Amino acid sequence: MLTREKIELLRDNTFRRTTKLQVRSIKEALDFVNSVGFCFAFRARNSELPCLWHAACGERKPVYPLHSHHDPYIGLVWEAKDVLPAAKKIYYGKALKNRPSMISLDYLPYFYKLLNNEGKEDAYLRKYISGNLSSEAKKIMDALSENSPMVTADLKLASGMANPQKRTAFDRAMAELQMNMFVTKIAEFYDPFTFLWDLFTNRYPDEIKISGRINKKQARKAILQKYFTIIYISHPDEIKRLFGWSKKDIDTILQQLLNEGFIRKDIQIKNEKKTFYGPSILNNQ
Repeated sequence: MLTREKIELLRDNTFRRTTKLQVRSIKEALDFVNSVGFCFAFRARNSELPCLWHAACGERKPVYPLHSHHDPYIGLVWEAKDVLPAAKKIYYGKALKNRPSMISLDYLPYFYKLLNNEGKEDAYLRKYISGNLSSEAKKIMDALSENSPMVTADLKLASGMANPQKRTAFDRAMAELQMNMFVTKIAEFYDPFTFLWDLFTNRYPDEIKISGRINKKQARKAILQKYFTIIYISHPDEIKRLFGWSKKDIDTILQQLLNEGFIRKDIQIKNEKKTFYGPSILNNQ
């Protein structure tokens, strides 16, 4: 029977959490994101996904530094999240669990497909009218649709949210827009420190076109196939917490992958009651 430690050792390789495999440069950071398809930038709890910071440290459970501005591993992640999206090599934003995430351009169309945006400029209005977008987020989109890109200060002014008392509401709305892939950060400036924001449709037109050629079922299938190749085992409850999909959608794709022989559902972990899904090639001994 498999043990939790054996699974974590497998993940150490795909997550690059060893000294031998650790990420040491921007090029290797790009290779890492392209290899895993999607990951967290700074922290991953309980190995829920690969994490660039863990890979930069070459450790499974690195301790977050007290003075992060002087830490070389945090510094590498900060540089990667600046230069790679600016060069349009990856997507960076709060795409997964409202946390800083990185998605390769190969997998970006799949995630975009699941958001019902369809690359249309008025998608945010339809989402707002249906009650699925906040009024603050709509104001920001109105401003960016009128004039983009914009730095944070100008965007706050244009959306009527420059008052310091509205900072929390603005930050919450920006996170909401990133989760919906309506806006994306395209640059960071440090004197003074600020972000440059643009509409997702302006920044990733090719990926939007690709998303238009697939359906949601194909998108979820592609994401879960990659997910199982890097995470090895999982449970429907874990998939739901990570991606936010419905139980019905998850069960449909899992059954398809079972029928195709890509995964199995009888994987047992020592001292754990429930069984897990995992790749068919995974040895259950």
